[in-house]
Amino acid sequence: MEYAGGIDVGGTHTKIGLVESSGRIVAQARLQPDPRGPFEELADAIAAGLQRLQSEAGGRLAAIGIGNPGYTDRHTGITVGGAFNVPCLHGNSLSAYLGSRFGLPARADNDGTCAAAAELAWGAGRGSPNFLLITLGTGIGGGLVLDGRVVRGARGFAGEAGHFCVQPGGYQCVCGARGCLEQYASAGAILRLHQGLRRKEGLPIDPALSPEGVLAAAAAGDALALQIVKDAARAIAQVFGSVTNLLNLDACIVGGGLSQAGDSLLRLVREAVPDFTLPLLAENLRILPAQLRNDAGLLGAAALAWEKLRP
Repeated sequence: MEYAGGIDVGGTHTKIGLVESSGRIVAQARLQPDPRGPFEELADAIAAGLQRLQSEAGGRLAAIGIGNPGYTDRHTGITVGGAFNVPCLHGNSLSAYLGSRFGLPARADNDGTCAAAAELAWGAGRGSPNFLLITLGTGIGGGLVLDGRVVRGARGFAGEAGHFCVQPGGYQCVCGARGCLEQYASAGAILRLHQGLRRKEGLPIDPALSPEGVLAAAAAGDALALQIVKDAARAIAQVFGSVTNLLNLDACIVGGGLSQAGDSLLRLVREAVPDFTLPLLAENLRILPAQLRNDAGLLGAAALAWEKLRP
């Protein structure tokens, strides 16, 4: 039995696993190293975890893939920015460390790019060689696939769909620009905008309300929640339509935690996409939910490893 090691590095925990080329997860574990401690402690904990899984599963570990938050230089594996929740990664290369430790090919990439690789290999992207994936979480990540291959760009930073400008001069984004999609359609933005609108209308704010709760309220007919969700869907459709006009995509895929809160958001996106897309290009464009859900990060990292082994 041959498998790849997949590592999904996060701010609260890190998931590791062994994944066959078919996408079957052979074994997995969740680690909780301190993301603010020394880099070596994080790297050693991951290496020890992989060795333990390998010992328990038997077989052969062929390659290692790592999904990092933030920006990872494609040539060196060094995290060069953006990993705010895992600061020990900054200036370090987990792929170089683990590759040397195990004597195997190892590769690191942005977690959104990894998610796109996973959906291409084993999820909603099968049969769609040209697609854009966005992941709706606290922020918005993304990944781009063209002609059946993940696009990474000059330094590996391609696919940052969350930072398309959908409202010139709009809300300030953490990236420094204004009007980014992330400020209108991420889980955090939907909750913030809903609270702001209720405050403006003089209505009480439920501190326990979640972004998923806003979507549920919209689906139930709450007018203010529906306004926020429609605006978010329209912003997403603007990005999907613009990228489709440029690249003639087959599909646009929505993943991340917010995509699992029912199909009302995707329905609204589908309805709005024609407003931003050339009719001929919109004819066969599919708007799809991501399929891999909680295992997307782990499978994405493993897909990255398998991709490295293929010509």
